[in-house]
Amino acid sequence: MKRAYIAATALAVSLLCAPLAGAQKAMTEAETKLYEAAKAEGAFNWYTSMMDTERTDQFCLLFEKKYPGVDCRALRATGGVTFQRLTQEIQASAVEADVFSTNDLTDLIELQKGGNLLAYKPDNLQYMVPALRDMGDPEGHWVISMISPLGIGYNTRLVKAEEAPRNWTDLLDPRWKGQVAIGHPGFSGSIGLWTLAMKQLYGWEFFEKLETNKPQIGRSITDGRNLIVSGERQVAVIGVNNAEEMSRNGAPIKVVYPTDGMLVPPSGTAILAKAPRPNAAKLFAEFMLSEEAARFQADSMRYPMRADVPAPEGVPDLASAKTLFVPPETAAEELQKVQNEFRDTFGI
Repeated sequence: MKRAYIAATALAVSLLCAPLAGAQKAMTEAETKLYEAAKAEGAFNWYTSMMDTERTDQFCLLFEKKYPGVDCRALRATGGVTFQRLTQEIQASAVEADVFSTNDLTDLIELQKGGNLLAYKPDNLQYMVPALRDMGDPEGHWVISMISPLGIGYNTRLVKAEEAPRNWTDLLDPRWKGQVAIGHPGFSGSIGLWTLAMKQLYGWEFFEKLETNKPQIGRSITDGRNLIVSGERQVAVIGVNNAEEMSRNGAPIKVVYPTDGMLVPPSGTAILAKAPRPNAAKLFAEFMLSEEAARFQADSMRYPMRADVPAPEGVPDLASAKTLFVPPETAAEELQKVQNEFRDTFGI
């Protein structure tokens, strides 16, 4: 099987081997001026599919604590929903969004080609893990703002550890018929990349076989995780970081890092070219790459974007784990095709 579109991501080594940089502790003069301008605007609108609703709200509260007087108004939904709403606003020349974050970098590429993104390089780019910084747009139209690896989750009350799936093809085993949960590539950017990765690894036959197991198909990647925790399904494709956090807090969920590769989809963030509140948007872009934001990511079992904030203990070492990465250019060319194939195969 051809695997030209999938590569073991080069960011793996640099995530752990990047040199530490000095962090900014106090507000700089430029940041102070930006904050004053943002306070005059009073708020900004953030359209995002990057984190779940609870984490999104917590992130906004963290921003507002640091920058009182600037409200973070988040619209959190799946990537397909937020992108559709944004494109409708652009077409109507009535843009309400200031900042757009997505798990599907093809959305950012499309927006950039249409001249809809502002070129802005946050000062905090200098503190990013170099490999992650270099994955963003060289002109600053969008930056990498999170990585959220995908793996397999299972309910610890319903599935014994030794019986849990060990790789992606284990989901095709008839024993999991009616017990698998996945998201939909037409709504979830990360599931779209997973669908592409599985097609390149195993061909579309993977999904034809998966269909015979009658998986429950939600929209978001978080739907499968929630179905596991509730016991409605036994196994699911999940975001591993949030599941690890829930597991440590006592939820009946355990993460498996597939032997055939953990998918590492990057999320990206951009400022709209016609953002109604550009200064608040720029301030938020700075915050997303701040030390506070990086520590928030690490505390919630995610990989921090900054080189001066260590990764959380217990999450897989990306320098040694087998990983899969779908280049955004490939996703831009192939995503619509696999979305259509998915709908034809699963009838949804």
